[in-house]
Amino acid sequence: MEKKLLFVLLTVLISCQKNKEHCWQTYDALGNPMAIVCDKTESEIQALYGPFYDRADAKKFCWKINYSNGTTGYLENLSEKMAAYWYGINGSSIEKVICGYCQRWQTREKDVIKSTGQFSFKQIEVKMYCGDTCSKLFPGKLVLLRETTDSIIYHEFMQKVY
Repeated sequence: MEKKLLFVLLTVLISCQKNKEHCWQTYDALGNPMAIVCDKTESEIQALYGPFYDRADAKKFCWKINYSNGTTGYLENLSEKMAAYWYGINGSSIEKVICGYCQRWQTREKDVIKSTGQFSFKQIEVKMYCGDTCSKLFPGKLVLLRETTDSIIYHEFMQKVY
């Protein structure tokens, strides 16, 4: 009987010790992943990193962000806690989407002068496109953005970024 009581007491004491078995993914103030820190309790990690942490093994999702200004953005590989922290504020709303729904493409604007056919390019950007649009994209595709009296401005898809 004494051995059973001692066993129960030891079990309770062990379970009440600090839980240091989790590892934590830390982030900078802009949301960029930084170090993975282990052997810290949640209160210790919070004291060190404020709200910029989550469990390293937290499930990651893909997100559609509807910003309060009417624009839409997409993110991949972000936990629910961190998505809510950075994007579920200031009138923005977030919703989970199926990963693979989006693709990154190198794109640029192509400005063609109507009278001469000469053209110029703006800076190359990497942008994310999502939904049915992705099945219609290919390198070299031109999409008409706008037309002025003297020029035509296209959006050119250069290459998919993996």
